[in-house]
Amino acid sequence: MRTKDLLELFPWADVLPQHEQAQFGRDLALACQTSDELRQQSILAQTVQEWRSTANIHADPELADKLNGSLDDDFGPVPAPTDT
Repeated sequence: MRTKDLLELFPWADVLPQHEQAQFGRDLALACQTSDELRQQSILAQTVQEWRSTANIHADPELADKLNGSLDDDFGPVPAPTDT
């Protein structure tokens, strides 16, 4: 899919770096094919949601810095899971 077409369908993809726009296009094409073959639209929906979330991170420089930063602290032990 051409980048121009991709941005017309998903304007939020414009905040993705170019290499990620290209990867989104490849992932979208694969998800379309897989969804069609398996008759499971949830595969396509999940792909779009994941990339939209990535775009949200790129759109918020403060959030992007936090997520790309190193973890300097030990946040302590992880509690055991509880049965629900």
